[in-house]
Amino acid sequence: MLVTLFGQNFRSLRDPFELSMVAADLKRKQDSSRGTIEAPIDGSEKPLKLLRAAAIFGPNGSGKSTVLLAARALRWLIRMSSPTGKPGVNIPPYEPFALDKQTRSAPVTLGCRVVFGRSLLTYEISFVAQAIEHELLTRHDGAGETVLIDRRVANVSGQLVENSQVNKLYVTQMQPHVAVLSKLAQHGPAEGDEAARPYEQALLNAIDYEDFSDACFQRVGFPAHERFADESTYQNWIMARLMKKADVGIGSVRVERKDVEFPKPLLDLAAKLGTPKLPEKQVVVSFVHAGTERQALDFSEESAGTKKLFNIAHRWHAMAHEHMCLFADELTASLHPVLLRALIESVNDAAPRVRSQLIFATHDTGLLEGHDGNAAALRRDQFYFTEKDADGASSLYPLSEFKDSARPVHNARKRYLSGLYGAVPLVEKFSL
Repeated sequence: MLVTLFGQNFRSLRDPFELSMVAADLKRKQDSSRGTIEAPIDGSEKPLKLLRAAAIFGPNGSGKSTVLLAARALRWLIRMSSPTGKPGVNIPPYEPFALDKQTRSAPVTLGCRVVFGRSLLTYEISFVAQAIEHELLTRHDGAGETVLIDRRVANVSGQLVENSQVNKLYVTQMQPHVAVLSKLAQHGPAEGDEAARPYEQALLNAIDYEDFSDACFQRVGFPAHERFADESTYQNWIMARLMKKADVGIGSVRVERKDVEFPKPLLDLAAKLGTPKLPEKQVVVSFVHAGTERQALDFSEESAGTKKLFNIAHRWHAMAHEHMCLFADELTASLHPVLLRALIESVNDAAPRVRSQLIFATHDTGLLEGHDGNAAALRRDQFYFTEKDADGASSLYPLSEFKDSARPVHNARKRYLSGLYGAVPLVEKFSL
């Protein structure tokens, strides 16, 4: 589970930023424990109380997606820098703040703190275009802090290296563009005290990322669709828990595999690039709708919202069954506000056994407001804002920083739209 995501000089986030999932001590009774997960930590009298969800609001171009992309960039460094990184080529996540000549070639810093069993892991990495300058992985529990990896340019130390001859061998000539954690997790021991893989996996689980911008289209060869076709338990969960409850008129589903015909130019391009073989069969989903007659409709005939719901369903299934934190980009597009609220509340109000988190960017201010006497979909400390200053640099800050917690929660939307919290566009009048 994610505790904090932090960094500096990444894209528009020029200055230090931190997204904290640590729950604030809210006084309102209706907010006392909802939307939180308790994580016992050795050496601490009280469990760490973490938020289940966070929503980021702000104008277009203010840096909302950049916060999510920071998680994706950190994930690439941890998971992919060893198997896919190339010497002499810029590290792909190296995207410093471009509007200042001093920051344009300065290091990017990214990091996170996550729950690891009954302890806390902190991972931080600083890098320039073609080299990692500093990398630090520490574990904190009742016994204190243990340094697992400490990399300063070419010098690598830490318990994972010093206590393992195998790991020590792998870091003797460390490539400047490859993260030590990535290399040890891929090549080092898979089990035991010397293994880096459990630490890697805990970090990756806490910074999972998916871009849902194309979720309204049919996805050829999409693994989740293959699973939907092959696993009845998985299919039944999605149909019963999501599709049938969304009021989109669906009664049942038909699934079949059909031959896929790709245009010859696409086949030639795939062969030239040496990409994996394109699938010969495609899973075709047809939802059966109720009416004067029950009729199966081709997926292409479904509404954008129905397609979107189906194509994000695999992530909701994952959050119900795995310990993870999902950074979801373009989640809210094409979803009705009532449906979006229901999806968010399914995560935020989940049973204690569910240990997942959701972080997303949105323009749906309805989430800030309560309805029919009920509280807003999320707690006050689950709302974040981004805005840019005159220099083009983004800042990230939580609603809980504003000292108006005694006010009725349904006023938050009105106060935000009136500009009292900032992070609203200052739009001049358009003319045609």
